[in-house]
Amino acid sequence: HHINNIPLSHTLLYCLALSSFFVLSLYALVPSSVRILPRDHVLHIKWRAGVVTFVMIAGVGLYPWIFCQQSTTGGDNTFSNDGINFPPWYRYLGFSWQPVQDIKIALHVLVLYLGSFTCEWLLIYHHARSLNWESDMKRSANNKESLLSHESTGGRKLPILPKPNYLFQSLKNKWIRTVRSFQAFEDEDYRWARIRNLGIAPLAEEVIFRACLLPPLLASSRTIKRSGENEFGLLSPTEASWIAPLFFGVAHLHHFYEQYRRLPPHRKTKKILFQLSLGVIVQWTYTTLFGAYASHVFVRTGSLCGTTLAHVFCNYMGLPNISFAHPTSVLYSYRWFLTIVYFIGMSLFAVGFSSALLFPSESV
Repeated sequence: HHINNIPLSHTLLYCLALSSFFVLSLYALVPSSVRILPRDHVLHIKWRAGVVTFVMIAGVGLYPWIFCQQSTTGGDNTFSNDGINFPPWYRYLGFSWQPVQDIKIALHVLVLYLGSFTCEWLLIYHHARSLNWESDMKRSANNKESLLSHESTGGRKLPILPKPNYLFQSLKNKWIRTVRSFQAFEDEDYRWARIRNLGIAPLAEEVIFRACLLPPLLASSRTIKRSGENEFGLLSPTEASWIAPLFFGVAHLHHFYEQYRRLPPHRKTKKILFQLSLGVIVQWTYTTLFGAYASHVFVRTGSLCGTTLAHVFCNYMGLPNISFAHPTSVLYSYRWFLTIVYFIGMSLFAVGFSSALLFPSESV
């Protein structure tokens, strides 16, 4: 069973050590001849994939030795100690089979990207309108000058509802572009970069920064002063969910070093340094916020698979697409509609935290 009332200072030291080992191993265990290669070079990716896999296995293997005590075996894969049944040690790390719950988490994340999905559909819709308009203009125009004069209106006369055949053609073009994008997998560098971003990295980071950090944080106690007396209290799930992602965010700061060291000497200026620092701050903020969400999901569901699916989906989607706000965007005329859709998506995402349909009524 899991050890409780671990001093918080000891747990934080463990979290720092594991996080540091995760990052430093990418440099200490990867040969220098490989480290000088571009980050997306296939050999570099394979070496780092092997290293993080080793760290992941080591973290999981050492966990029961550090934080668990042996108890007598009970029924239903539980362990008994003084009449109390405890789950096996791997359940604390989120190794469980909850397919329905995992799908619910994926849907919860999907709602957050409602605006991005709407942007994609509006691009198809706008292209269909443009095809319809061009066809109408070609039929009505008697010469090229007339056609150009109509095009100069900037699309203000596009039909509101394009004919079905133009909508089908736009969907067909989107499908062709999607199929062609998969042809990029024939390139080994691109293929391994996608495997890293959508497979190895999400799994390794969720195992290390969620499965291996959150359970000991939840079992940690710190001194609380009440009525002038010192009392010991366990960390709350909310506190643990905000502490763990701090290590997750800091673990991404090494990207700053990666980007800076690859710059030629003449580009290592204060301006470039400021731009890189700003980018790192944005990345740290984003990763910390996502880490807090993933930690919340892990605490509420106890499912490592659910947090990994959310991580994969967010890595695939990236940051929300807000390019429609720029006047040069073809979606600029839809900006207010898209703003409302983004707000609806974020509102539904926030409401989902308290929904009994998505999360268990009690944290696991």
